[in-house]
Amino acid sequence: MSYPIDALIYALDVNPEINTEGKVLFLRAQEHPALAHFEGRLVCQQTWKPRANLLQAAGHRVEREVNGLFNLVLVLPDPQRDLMVADLARGHDHLAPGGILMAAVHNDAGAKRCEQYLREVAGHVDSLSKHHSRVFWATKEDGKPWKADLLERWRQGAAMRRILEGRFWSRPGLFNWDRIDEGSALLAKHLPATISGNVADFGCGWGFLSDHLMRNCHDIDSLDIYDADADCFECARRNLGLVPTRVKAQPHWQDITTGFDRTKFDAVIMNPPFHEGKEADPLIGLKFIAAAAQALRPGGQLWLVANRQLPYENLLAETFAQTEKVIETGGFKVLHAQNPIVQPTYVRRGKRRR
Repeated sequence: MSYPIDALIYALDVNPEINTEGKVLFLRAQEHPALAHFEGRLVCQQTWKPRANLLQAAGHRVEREVNGLFNLVLVLPDPQRDLMVADLARGHDHLAPGGILMAAVHNDAGAKRCEQYLREVAGHVDSLSKHHSRVFWATKEDGKPWKADLLERWRQGAAMRRILEGRFWSRPGLFNWDRIDEGSALLAKHLPATISGNVADFGCGWGFLSDHLMRNCHDIDSLDIYDADADCFECARRNLGLVPTRVKAQPHWQDITTGFDRTKFDAVIMNPPFHEGKEADPLIGLKFIAAAAQALRPGGQLWLVANRQLPYENLLAETFAQTEKVIETGGFKVLHAQNPIVQPTYVRRGKRRR
């Protein structure tokens, strides 16, 4: 299968006039063997932990946030419109004078649209098509500034902001970024106030479920929040920092699906994802359950919500001594399991996240 990064590398190969000798930044970076060409000069920006892990394993420098100017900025823009144009604006902001911004987008993810956005803000754009994708690039030339007002609108379109009448902070790109997920709301309604001790929220997002725990479960001693998307943590930090409680949430940038290597929690709550891109993938939720069983102390309890058709009950029955369906309504079910009885082996698979 072809990916935009393959097209990006191809464009660099067939356009030797593009200066690749200076400092290089790769926004929303993905691993590719050809990146070895930039050894010592490449900074990879990535907030999605699975991709960051692959880049680090290949020996690349990975940063969640980047400062400084670069001679070449590569970017794989997000397909969501607000994030797409914000990625182009970020690329511009990191360009040194005379630097080149090069982007690649799959044809089915809005490639022509994104190319037009870059042309609109930068003026002249070069482009090519390859691997079912389009690659397009523009130069930050002296005396020919890009449209500052448009760039600023693009930056603001992806910025963190207050939502739900100012109650919470969130930002575009997070799961259900501007509303409370129906499943999470159902789980919060059925979480008992007696949850206590050391607690974890797996897949915390911008912090709705953790906020509920901190406001309603007064015997919690500690709260650890986990997510593979580092973009959620500043929102969660602001939201949970407003809760009047002695407990301070501890964030962890971690891919839960790789398993959990220690036993420490009295309770785990979660609304696990079940999509790999646009495709439904129940295996993700199963891995979340396996990780919870590994993370819980003897006697610990798991509370989770899921779409009613997802097949989680069998694994729960295999890994916990007691399990129950608390409620099933409106397309969702709340499940409760207690006292893990085995430490499930992480189920591996060949397909990687895209």
